[in-house]
Amino acid sequence: MFTFVVFKLHKSPKRAFLQHFEFNTLSRNCSKIQLNVKFFIHKALFRTLRIMLNSQKCETALYKRYIFVAFLLSAVHMCCGQQAFFADGYHGGIYGHYPMWQTQFMVDKLQEYPDWKINLEIEPESWDVVNDRAPDSLSELRKIYSDNESDKRIEFVNPAYAQPYCYNISGESIIRQFQYGMEKVREHFPDAEFTTYSCEEPCFTSCLPQLLNSLGFKYAVLRNPDTCWGGYTSAFGNDLVRWQSSDGSSILTVPRYACEGLVKGSTWQTESWNNSNSFIQSCFDSDVKYPVGMCFQDAGWKHGPWLENVIRKFYRPSEYVLWTDYINMAASKVTPIDWNFTIEDVKPGLVWGSHILQKLAQEVRFTENRIVMAEKIAAFNNNFFHGEYPDKQLDQAWRTLMLSQHHDCWIVPYNGRPGGNWATNVTEWTRKSNQIADAIIYDSIRGISESDSTDERCITVFNTLGSARNDLAVINLPDGIDAEDISVQDSKGRDVPSQFVTEQDKTKTIIFEASVPAFGYSTYKLKKGANCNEKTSISIISLENDSYRLDTRYYQAVINPSQGGSITSLIAKKMNNIQLVDKGKGLNNLGGYFYDEQKYISTYDNDVRVSIVECGPLLIRLKVEGNLAGNPYIQHITFYDQKPRIDFDLHIDWQNQPGIGAYSQKHNYKAEEWKKAFYNDKYKLQVRFPLKGLGSRVFKNAPFDVCESQLDDTYFDSWDTIKHNVILNWVDVTDNPGKYGMALFSDHTTSYINSPEMPLGLTVQYIGRALWGRNYVTHGPADIKYALLPHYDLWVQAGINAESVSWNEPLLAVISGNRPKNPSKSLLEIDTKGVELTSVTVNNNQYYLRLFNAEADADEIIVNLHYKPEKIQLVELNNKLIKDIVPVKINENLLQLKLNIPRFGVRTIRIY
Repeated sequence: MFTFVVFKLHKSPKRAFLQHFEFNTLSRNCSKIQLNVKFFIHKALFRTLRIMLNSQKCETALYKRYIFVAFLLSAVHMCCGQQAFFADGYHGGIYGHYPMWQTQFMVDKLQEYPDWKINLEIEPESWDVVNDRAPDSLSELRKIYSDNESDKRIEFVNPAYAQPYCYNISGESIIRQFQYGMEKVREHFPDAEFTTYSCEEPCFTSCLPQLLNSLGFKYAVLRNPDTCWGGYTSAFGNDLVRWQSSDGSSILTVPRYACEGLVKGSTWQTESWNNSNSFIQSCFDSDVKYPVGMCFQDAGWKHGPWLENVIRKFYRPSEYVLWTDYINMAASKVTPIDWNFTIEDVKPGLVWGSHILQKLAQEVRFTENRIVMAEKIAAFNNNFFHGEYPDKQLDQAWRTLMLSQHHDCWIVPYNGRPGGNWATNVTEWTRKSNQIADAIIYDSIRGISESDSTDERCITVFNTLGSARNDLAVINLPDGIDAEDISVQDSKGRDVPSQFVTEQDKTKTIIFEASVPAFGYSTYKLKKGANCNEKTSISIISLENDSYRLDTRYYQAVINPSQGGSITSLIAKKMNNIQLVDKGKGLNNLGGYFYDEQKYISTYDNDVRVSIVECGPLLIRLKVEGNLAGNPYIQHITFYDQKPRIDFDLHIDWQNQPGIGAYSQKHNYKAEEWKKAFYNDKYKLQVRFPLKGLGSRVFKNAPFDVCESQLDDTYFDSWDTIKHNVILNWVDVTDNPGKYGMALFSDHTTSYINSPEMPLGLTVQYIGRALWGRNYVTHGPADIKYALLPHYDLWVQAGINAESVSWNEPLLAVISGNRPKNPSKSLLEIDTKGVELTSVTVNNNQYYLRLFNAEADADEIIVNLHYKPEKIQLVELNNKLIKDIVPVKINENLLQLKLNIPRFGVRTIRIY
């Protein structure tokens, strides 16, 4: 078989010829005879080229001889050399690494190497800085991008604003990362297209197929071969797969091949990072027909083409490709297989339990919740009361939150420039976001409350959820009010149950039962005089052994001071009076291995002091004070009269830097060794829940998803055996039939534990060496909030996700100073249980409602609108119209929308 050879002329003919020759070097896929023939041809060709290119004249005969030999060489290649591919490019940005010479460097190298192509994963905000400091270079890069219609050489593959890991943040945050990022890229590259999602870090989560589809992407890549420090995905499939998510969406994807192993002697690479002969050969042997490798270089590396300038010994022929071009080619030649990818196929290896990551994750979670609540209240105020929607302020709040979600914040929190590191940046960024969100919340609620009547004691309570709520609202009492002589009335002058509480920071608050409509508000009033509370079901008595036994509407519980203040008995009255605590054990005890002392230390073995700090008609709160290896700790436990959730606040006042973990690596930490102490959660400090008869089945949420775990346990101690042991918002354990269960809520993303011996636990602290040999220490006290929720049935029937959303978006109460004309009002209501209102925003006088179906199995999702809009449409996340929605008119003040949203589906409604 023969083929024509086309040469691209360079300024240097010698470079052009030798580059082509280098591209067509020997292949492992040839027989011995073929290799000998090729070696002879190569030797003859080199000799000819040396004579020809070093001579003053290039005679016609020599040209003919070269062309003949090259022609023959190409024929041999077609007979014995199978083609491989490689996706090169750059990863980084101004917050991670992007020197100002980088843009011109890419331009120069693209001109120097005509066959080179680059996939760009650059933080979009970087182009703002480049435009200011190196505008000419940016202009040249923009021209190369715009001029490559016939031969594309640049592709934008990850426009996410700050390149987040995705599995560790909210689904709404992921959407904003893409929307803001794509908008920013198009400010500098107006004709930018986003077709394939690919990343150099493990920035994956299970819901991405439906989000990417809705954003306009066609393809994805599920591998990160040269930056696996923070984890990797499961190995599966061959050339292409259909990555399927739990809502039924799918996207054509390049997987980490089933044959693509982890590189020995490395804790950051899979085998596709360098297109080695052995890797490509293993691909062909495993029936991968069009093997492709990948490495996105860090911006700032001065290499140019990765294979020729860094690897040098790689499989040939290997062709540089843009991901979209490669997938378009492969898709026409192979049949992809389906992959039901779950969140457990994302295998992250961060330093869970480290104090710095714990605090960072809490700050991000709080701000995520706060901004979404601020948007909702501002949209409500804009609709009903014509308040100006603060879009610019919200853009700024999202910007600093998105920067806080940057993957480097989580994997290298100690890294940074002089005067700060990623973690301190997160504290500052989230502080700015919270300031904006809090101001918007306060101003919007006051806007709702504007009227001609002034009442300094009027309370407006706002519910940001899409369903009505009867829940507790909390008000910080202003100075000058006698907290002991105050109570609460509803808008009709009726007393509502309330309770005066002094918070841990000495703030005086009043808690009261509030009934608030869906996505709306109700009004209440502080009044002078004691409240005539209804009879409560809460009681507490002391037992002979100094234990406390408390009774509520839902539980009878025993707290034992001689066993670390553990809950040694928890009987669920609404669940056939079953005992939830394993015999002879206790919930909420702390335990971990202190390797400097070479022993496991548990609070369960110590006497502690237990006291009652609050006891009233609405709640009872106990305070457990103890000592853990010389470190004082306090744990508050709160039981409620009207709801089954049990809340915990843990405070550990670290006095020193004890070593907590499997073993010390103070003097023998090596980055390339697979086994590391920080992987092993079994020995970290944990808060444990030894439950009776539960733990056979485990469910956990992820962004816009819920997964039933297939893990036998969550423990691993080596880089090659990483398991997805991450709790985003909640984890739920049940018995095997799914009749009874216990859900655990966490105020931050971290790891959980589950094994046959210990059905549930939460990672609290790791202290020791971890990634890159950094010493992960404590930086002051540790403060963690978590909660338990016993329940009947599986998580779906029990509404666990909805309970988690309520925990994250509490009722917002403000002493407004004005009494609204309407004592209660609702904008909309989701009339189908288990559907979450994830966001409400305003853009160009259009309202955008986003819904997530976490629990509903209904054929139709019903949404009631309490006002009449001009037009209603279903749109994609990129604002592309899907279809018009024709509402059903129920009456003058109520329109009903009927939507088809599958379980775990996300839908956006645009309302004019």
